Amino acid sequence: MTDKLSELRQTINQLDDEILALVRRRMVLAADVIAAKNGGAAYRPGREAEVMARLVASAPDLPAGLVVNLWRQLMTASTALQSDSMTIAVHRDAMAVAGWHFGGFFTTIGCDDLASVRQAMADGADIALLPAGCEAGMAGWLLGEEGLHVIARTPPVGSSTLVPVWMIGRQPADPVTEECTLVARQGTNGPELEVVSGRLDGAAGDGARVIGVIASNGKTD
Repeated sequence: MTDKLSELRQTINQLDDEILALVRRRMVLAADVIAAKNGGAAYRPGREAEVMARLVASAPDLPAGLVVNLWRQLMTASTALQSDSMTIAVHRDAMAVAGWHFGGFFTTIGCDDLASVRQAMADGADIALLPAGCEAGMAGWLLGEEGLHVIARTPPVGSSTLVPVWMIGRQPADPVTEECTLVARQGTNGPELEVVSGRLDGAAGDGARVIGVIASNGKTD
């Protein structure tokens, strides 16, 4: 091993130690935030989306997926500090994304189809994950479920290995700077989902329902 290579590896080891120290400090601060929230919602997809967008924009020379992958795990670990009992109903085609997004910190309920996901939510699951392609079924479901909302679309950047997934929860997502509104309605051929840029205030009209206002997808690699 050359002296130069040994020196570079020592520098990387030192950086790893510094990164780990910062992660530990971040987790301590996350615990302080939890105490300050005084019982507020543990999972905040809107807040997470804002943080991700800021970090990706701050490092334009890095792949967006690298930044998102790193902070996804940190944010999930922080959420688990407050509530590790969260249960997630996952459509079988969204299982890989569930593992990526929640990092194995929470209980997942595997579901074979949309009907199974709906039943799991009726039985008390906190969050549901549905893959892209289920939009019509999701729209029909949420048209009649005032207590459920689409709260996110994940992953927040494009991926060649993970399918886009809709996330459904019991509380609306936090407002963010860049948003889109999801409107469910009965169309000529059945339930339909319309995605509108920005925040649509008020009723959707014509028997439609705003089923979520979520962060718009950001940069792709």
